[in-house]
Amino acid sequence: MDQTRLNTVGNFDQTTINQLACDTSSLVEAVSAAGALSLNTYLTSLTISGTLAFTLAAPTYAGQRKRIECVSAASTPLGTVTLTSPDNVTGFVCATTFTFTAVGQAIELQATSALRWRCMRVQRAGTQAAVVGTTVLTGLSLAATYTLSVTGTVSSTGTQGIPVGSAVGEVCQVGCGTAASTPSGTIAVTGRTSLGGAATTLGTFNATTVWASMMWDGQVWEQLGGVTAVLS
Repeated sequence: MDQTRLNTVGNFDQTTINQLACDTSSLVEAVSAAGALSLNTYLTSLTISGTLAFTLAAPTYAGQRKRIECVSAASTPLGTVTLTSPDNVTGFVCATTFTFTAVGQAIELQATSALRWRCMRVQRAGTQAAVVGTTVLTGLSLAATYTLSVTGTVSSTGTQGIPVGSAVGEVCQVGCGTAASTPSGTIAVTGRTSLGGAATTLGTFNATTVWASMMWDGQVWEQLGGVTAVLS
């Protein structure tokens, strides 16, 4: 569906075009340069080369939908999308920024009655390497797998921890890619223990066979499975 054609043939105003786009999941913009993403298209396809910064303005009407996906990633890609007016309701808190680093990563947003962007779905892809105790992971919330490098006794806290989720049901996996010098590594996480208590760390990563998978329930990460690594 072409926006100009809709306007010419149907004499639709922009609001009607936007609503039709939402209903039919049509109207697409292809973006490869930094700047503001359109509110007048349902889908934004990002081509990311190097470091790029994008913004998405607040929604203009309740129910408005927006999908942002990465279709090309090259040259150490780092495409950061900053949302205006992300949802802040408990259980639906949406991140302010999403950083796209791999093809296939996508987010689907829908406007609430308060005209805030609620994240309905996160499509994770790719691997994010992280040196425990060093790498800052803030905003890097679209990786399907976090591969940790552990040397000696180290821990990742604060901004170095696993980012919180934004959509109920999204899943990620944390594994150990490098383990050296009597390795013993933990990483900060907002989670829940198997007994229902608050969890603040995930570990211990002491071998390349250690891993854990987790699902976001709207407020915390819950462990689905794994080998040795546990929330505590």
